[in-house]
Amino acid sequence: MSSRYRVEYHLKSHRKDEFIEWIKGLLATPFVLHAVSHDEEDTDDLATTQRIKSQYAEILKDVEQLIKNKIEYDLRVENNDSNYLNKSSLGKSRLNLLVPTIGTFFTELPLEKAFLWEDSVKAISSRRMIAPSFNDVRHILNTAQIFHFVKQKKLGPRIGKPLRLVTFDGDVTLYEDGGSLYESNPVIPYIVKLLKANVNVGIVTAAGYDEASAYERRLHGLINYLYNNKELSKEQKCSLTIMGGESNYLFRYYEVDKLNDEVVEEEPVAGIDGNDNINSSDENINDTKLFGFKSIEKDIWSLDIMKVWSENDIQDTLDFAEKTLHTLKKRLNLPSEVPIIRKKRAVGIVPGKRFDKSLQKNIPVKLSREQLEEIVLTLQSTLESYPPSSRIQFSCFDGGSDVWCDIGGKNLGIYSLQKYYDTENPIQPCETLHVGDQFAPMGSANDFKARLAGTTLWIASPQDTVDVLNRLTKD
Repeated sequence: MSSRYRVEYHLKSHRKDEFIEWIKGLLATPFVLHAVSHDEEDTDDLATTQRIKSQYAEILKDVEQLIKNKIEYDLRVENNDSNYLNKSSLGKSRLNLLVPTIGTFFTELPLEKAFLWEDSVKAISSRRMIAPSFNDVRHILNTAQIFHFVKQKKLGPRIGKPLRLVTFDGDVTLYEDGGSLYESNPVIPYIVKLLKANVNVGIVTAAGYDEASAYERRLHGLINYLYNNKELSKEQKCSLTIMGGESNYLFRYYEVDKLNDEVVEEEPVAGIDGNDNINSSDENINDTKLFGFKSIEKDIWSLDIMKVWSENDIQDTLDFAEKTLHTLKKRLNLPSEVPIIRKKRAVGIVPGKRFDKSLQKNIPVKLSREQLEEIVLTLQSTLESYPPSSRIQFSCFDGGSDVWCDIGGKNLGIYSLQKYYDTENPIQPCETLHVGDQFAPMGSANDFKARLAGTTLWIASPQDTVDVLNRLTKD
C-alpha cells in the first residue's frame, strides 16, 4: 500500500514537468520494443546497444527540430508575419500542440549531440532494465544548453550570441540548504572564471534581507576570494551582484584601496551602466571596510512594471497571505513552535525549535513534505483569487523546509539585472543563463519563473552546479 501511495503521490501534476515527461515517454517506446538482446552473446548485445542508441538519438534529433520550428513560429508571431500565420492551419507550433504547457525557447538545443555525450559517460543505451529517466532527460537538456553557449562563444559577438549573464539560486545550488559559501567551496573558482571572461554574475535568491551585511555573512567566502584575487580587474569584480527577495533588493560588490593601513578615497569606479559610482565615501559603505556589498537604490534598477505597484496592494497581499498561513497552521494542527515570519516584502512559515527536557537542549521542529505542499498550494490558489494580489506579482514556493510568499518573482529579478548591467543594450534572454534547483511547475518552486527571462540549467545539488560550470567554462 505504501508503494502505491508513493507512486500516486509523485504523479501529481504540480510535481511534474510535462516537457521532460513527454520526452521520457518518447524514449520509452524504443526501450520497451528493442532494448532486449535475444541471447547472451556479446556481439548481439553490442548490436542491441547500437540499435537502441541510434533510435534514442533519432528521437532527440526530431525533438531538436520541433524546438527549432517553435522558435521560428514564435518569432513570426512576435513580428506579426500575417502571410506565414495565414498559411498555418494549426494556429500553433506543433510542439505547442504536443505539449500544451510548453514555454518559450530562447535558443536552439542540440539534443542529439547532447544525448551522445551523456550516453558516452553514463551508458544510457546499454541499460536493459531501467528506461531513460527524468534525470537522464534533465541532464541531456542541460548538456544541450551548455553546448549551445560553447558554440556561441566560438562564433564570437559579431556572429553569435555569447553568454553575457549567469545567475544562480542560492540554497542547494551554490551551497547546501541553509548553508554559506566558504572559500573552500569548489564553485568559487568557476564563478571567478566567468567574471574573468567578462560574464556578469548575479545571485538571485529568495533570501530577503534589506541589509548588505546579511549577504556578506552568507557569501563571505566568495567576497574574500574576490578581494584577494589579483587576476581580476576591479570592474570585473564589480560585475558580481546579489538580487535578494526574488526581485526586491539589489546589492553589488565593491572594493576600495588600502594604503599605509588606512582606507583612502579612490577614484570612483564607474557603475555597470555608468549611472552609479562606488567609492569609499558612499554613505552605504562603512569607512573601515575594504570590500563587501553595496546597496543599489531601487529607482536605478527597478522595472517600470514594478514601479507602478501600489504599496497598499503589496501590504494587503502580505496581510492576506499571513492570515492564510495562520489559518493553515491551525487547520493542519502544526506545532506551536513553528513560527510565521513577516518581512517587508515577504511572509513565510519556517521550522521551529522545541526544548527537549531529556536531552536538555533545543531540537528542530520540522514540517513534513505533505504539510509543506498543502500549505504552498493552498496559499497560491487563495492569493490568485484575491483582488489586490491580481494587481501585482507574487511568488509562493516550497523551499524544502519552509514556505514563503514573496512580492515579485525571479523572472523580474533577472529582467532587472539584464537592464541594470547594460541600460543602452540590455542583455537578451538568449544571452542569459539561470542555474537553479527548483524548476518544478509553478506553485511549488521559485526558479520556475526564471524560465520566462532566460535559458536555464536544472541542477539537483551544489556538486551538479560545479559539474555544469566546469563544462561551461572549459577553454
